[in-house]
Amino acid sequence: MTETATADAPQTLQKEELQTQVVQALERVLPRSALLWTNEQTTPYECDGLTAYRQRPLAVALPESYEQIQAVLQTCHRLGVPVVARGAGTGLSGGAMPNERGVTLSLAKFNRILKIDPLARTAQVQCGVRNLAISEAA
Repeated sequence: MTETATADAPQTLQKEELQTQVVQALERVLPRSALLWTNEQTTPYECDGLTAYRQRPLAVALPESYEQIQAVLQTCHRLGVPVVARGAGTGLSGGAMPNERGVTLSLAKFNRILKIDPLARTAQVQCGVRNLAISEAA
């Protein structure tokens, strides 16, 4: 199967084959240190703050730039593989639940507080900022 697989191709591949294909494709757009795929490496990403439901993703991408985020999304789209974006992983609503046949896109490195206005009770932050960090900064 080529990297230009159709959107339904992931359903026809065994999980291990799909994982190999996805990891090889992502290794072309990310440094090796920014890609996790072994069970040991992906276990911390099997759930967010809602620990009742767990699934390990095929891989976890740890981009450090917006260009890397774009490259991961383009690669996964081309392969027809779902992507779950994950901020700091502290949410309690299950919004960052991984897909066992997909990629978790960790955005935890995007953790800058850009602007806080305590009087207006507003904050501009990157997606990896934890709520506690905002409270402490305010």
